[in-house]
Amino acid sequence: MKKLLFVLLALAGAYVAAGLLFPEKIAAWGMAAERARNGLTHKTVQVDGETWHYLEGGPQDAETVLMLHGFAGDKDNWTRFSGPITDQYHVVIPDLPGFGESARHEGWDYTPATQAVRLADFATALNLQRFHLVGNSMGGRVTGLYAHAHPEQIISMAFFCNAGVESPEPSEMEEMLGQGVNPLLLTSPDDFDRMLGFVSHKKPFIPWPVKSVMAERAFSHSDFNAYIYSQYKDDRLSGLEDKLPAASNPALILWGEHDRLLHVSSVEVMRQLLPQAEVVIMQDTGHIPMAERPAETAAHYLAFINKHD
Repeated sequence: MKKLLFVLLALAGAYVAAGLLFPEKIAAWGMAAERARNGLTHKTVQVDGETWHYLEGGPQDAETVLMLHGFAGDKDNWTRFSGPITDQYHVVIPDLPGFGESARHEGWDYTPATQAVRLADFATALNLQRFHLVGNSMGGRVTGLYAHAHPEQIISMAFFCNAGVESPEPSEMEEMLGQGVNPLLLTSPDDFDRMLGFVSHKKPFIPWPVKSVMAERAFSHSDFNAYIYSQYKDDRLSGLEDKLPAASNPALILWGEHDRLLHVSSVEVMRQLLPQAEVVIMQDTGHIPMAERPAETAAHYLAFINKHD
């Protein structure tokens, strides 16, 4: 028993030492293991001279599910959610331009409408002709814009706490923005944990040193995120009201009841715009249900798309 305890302590010490000496490498290994556990691999493709980084998994001959992350997020927001999905569907999850591993260009237009145009080029590059489209937050707004522009490509669309509509009740984020504070922008790497707590009702577990590396990266991108946010802050909660009513595609609206960024009362607006939609409001859940409660959120989503595949 003492020998086993000694071995465990030695292994724990080696892990801590490796994390301190080689945090980026340990984090990369941990992320690769998490992706592999959920049936995903990292890939790249050239689109109009730009390198798109994306995750892909599941049967190549199955229907495709294309997933879009939100503002300041990246493709790995969907990793744990994807495990049950890759058992049945071909999954593709890109870093949208300006986020994740993609390049960042001063002077580019990063508004959701332009991102939807770029997404169409990405889909063409991968020969994605018909697919299920799901987006969270900003990605949900891009989902609505894309479905409006390319309804023939969309088997179904799903909106997870999406931007693009004006909520009847103001969110906590709206009130903070009115005071000149954007809770999605970091003031230091240590601020990452505060931001994670703001976007989730119960913070998802992120092992050390992966979390410390994520915090450093998020802080390094904070100024550019502020640049992107400044481009569409005036239409952050508008833009889909005049487009979604024309959509007849099967739709799912899923929201966390404790969303502090985009108030759950937005669901009532979305119901009116998409009367054909199924609606799920998840208890004890914040703004990123697919990361905060991945298994439960995936079960809701699978129940929806299995009806429309």
